[in-house]
Amino acid sequence: MGGGFSTVGGGASASDIWNYPTRTLTQSKFPFWSAIITQQAGSISVASDAIGVVDIQPPSGETWWISILAGWSSTVQGNAGKANIYYSDFDGTTERTHGTMLGGPSYNVVPSLFVERLLTNTLYGRISFHNGLAALHSAYYGYSGFKLSKPLWSPSRVSNSAKPFKLKTNLPLPDPIKPLDKYKCLIYGINPNKPDDYDLAIVLEEDTPLAIDPNTGFPVERYSVYVLASALADLIAKFKTGALDPVKAGYRKYLDRWKGEGIDFGI
Repeated sequence: MGGGFSTVGGGASASDIWNYPTRTLTQSKFPFWSAIITQQAGSISVASDAIGVVDIQPPSGETWWISILAGWSSTVQGNAGKANIYYSDFDGTTERTHGTMLGGPSYNVVPSLFVERLLTNTLYGRISFHNGLAALHSAYYGYSGFKLSKPLWSPSRVSNSAKPFKLKTNLPLPDPIKPLDKYKCLIYGINPNKPDDYDLAIVLEEDTPLAIDPNTGFPVERYSVYVLASALADLIAKFKTGALDPVKAGYRKYLDRWKGEGIDFGI
């Protein structure tokens, strides 16, 4: 290369680095990424009137630069504003929304959301699927990217108005679902009519593992489902009268689980 630029870092020439049989040399000389995250794909089912949450969290000490694509199945077509997707960062307590995709007005539009983000173990990614329809629907997500090197950097914010995603509560549940008292909580933004406030909700399931790190067993993908308490009370009433099928609505597994715990709604 000449002119004093014939070597790159510690005697290794550009040709040496370019033709090296493994990534070991370039990792030591140019520690930008340490591994490639190949294409990953998953799907979840979200019950009627519930919010299904997928958390993507790198193991401790790792930073991921990934592209994320998330979308509903084609069965939600023609339901404007009823099947929505949100992307947020999440630190285990507080989530901050980065972007949203709402169900479009056209029958041919199925909402999907694409983001490219850097995730760490302490500030990771959350995809929220809001199912405002009367039936269970499937949602899909996928990602690929790189495991990066350090250091990490973030700005010091002048103000921070973010609120915790979930809070404990002493508020009473509606009569039809009072036996679920141990599952009640306040969820920020769960009520589409009050997106900037808390409302009473029920935890249907929480932190169910979807994928693990094969080296440590750490659950890098987890799934949680929450439902507005008033919506669940209405659903339970409809299940009892036969106005709505609990299987089609996606609640059979929850009803069966509660029954196994001694909470029998007679459905």
